[in-house]
Amino acid sequence: MAGVIALTAGGLGGGVIVVLGAVARQVHREDRLYSLGEDAPSALARRARRLNGFGRRGLSAQVRTAGRRVAA
Repeated sequence: MAGVIALTAGGLGGGVIVVLGAVARQVHREDRLYSLGEDAPSALARRARRLNGFGRRGLSAQVRTAGRRVAA
C-alpha cells in the first residue's frame, strides 16, 4: 500500500513539474518575442497566459505596440 501511495505522489509531483516547465518556457518565449500585447502565438502559450492570469482586455492598439522593439 505504501508503494502505491509513493508512486501516486511521485506521478503527481512529476506532472506538476512538467506543467510548470511548459508554462515557464512559454513565458520566456513570449518575453523574447515581445508578443504579450498581441494574441497568443500558440495554444500552449494561451494556456500559460490563462494559468498566469494574464489577459489583454482593455488595451488599446497604441499601448500594445508601444513596447515592441523593431528587428534590426
